[in-house]
Amino acid sequence: MSEKNELERTIEYALNGVPEIKIKEKRKWLGEFRERVVLGLTMQQAQKMEALNTVKEGLRDPMAEMLIVNNNMPIETTAKYMKIAKEMNKEYKSVATEHEEAMGVVLASRSAVDREDVTPEIKELPEKFHHVKHKELCSKCYEELQRLSPEAAKEFKKLSFVDKVIGLYCGACGWQEDGGPLM
Repeated sequence: MSEKNELERTIEYALNGVPEIKIKEKRKWLGEFRERVVLGLTMQQAQKMEALNTVKEGLRDPMAEMLIVNNNMPIETTAKYMKIAKEMNKEYKSVATEHEEAMGVVLASRSAVDREDVTPEIKELPEKFHHVKHKELCSKCYEELQRLSPEAAKEFKKLSFVDKVIGLYCGACGWQEDGGPLM
């Protein structure tokens, strides 16, 4: 009787593959067990500009050993995450999945970390900062951005007098500051 069970099991493995533990959980967390996840962002969260800073901060955690990105994300967004992982000297991989509930980005460890809340709330910046063509901002916009997100403000700079003289304008609001009689 046990030989038949062994034979049936062998045939089943050949047809369906070896059964996996917690398959739904692994599909959601891009191939990782939930207890190994340090940080996870949904597809919608991961495509926001503000998510890049959240991931950078998460990669500073010594338990975050690898960055896993959902292959269904736009290539421009995926490239940004790949660049961050390379800068922080972390392992990076992209996972193809068709699972509807699959996360967009996962930071994972090789061992269990078992953290309670791994999906942070991402504060969204005002719309005017989303489509900035260049990284120079007027004093008003720069101070607003610094108040809302000091981490995001580090990527921008305040328009200098020389910038104003050569005709640069605020990347967020398009407003040109009056730099004096030469303007």
